[in-house]
Amino acid sequence: MTAAENVCYTLINVPMDSEPPSEISLKNDLEKGDVKSKTEALKKVIIMILNGEKLPGLLMTIIRFVLPLQDHTIKKLLLVFWEIVPKTTPDGRLLHEMILVCDAYRKDLQHPNEFIRGSTLRFLCKLKEAELLEPLM
Repeated sequence: MTAAENVCYTLINVPMDSEPPSEISLKNDLEKGDVKSKTEALKKVIIMILNGEKLPGLLMTIIRFVLPLQDHTIKKLLLVFWEIVPKTTPDGRLLHEMILVCDAYRKDLQHPNEFIRGSTLRFLCKLKEAELLEPLM
């Protein structure tokens, strides 16, 4: 995907006077923190990715420690995160980790809460990767 094809649906304003956290501190917050600290760490990760930082080491950490949580704020932030995170390798192939995410999409589409089902459907409408959508049909 070229830079012109990357569409940004979300704009987040960030105060520039704060120092960005390190990848190691974010990883610790995502792994060992409570729901509130995981929420704050995920917000910082989203802001850093939107500012052009590349954080490939955090993808598997988020899948393992944040994706299984049932908190609604986390679910909303994860949908923003999955929208902006690179889903393919530089040569255009889908990342292997995205198969795990696809399974989480499937579970969210069958969730008893209608808000989670609806927001997941809205998110899936924005995806351009057919390899992620085919298993869900």
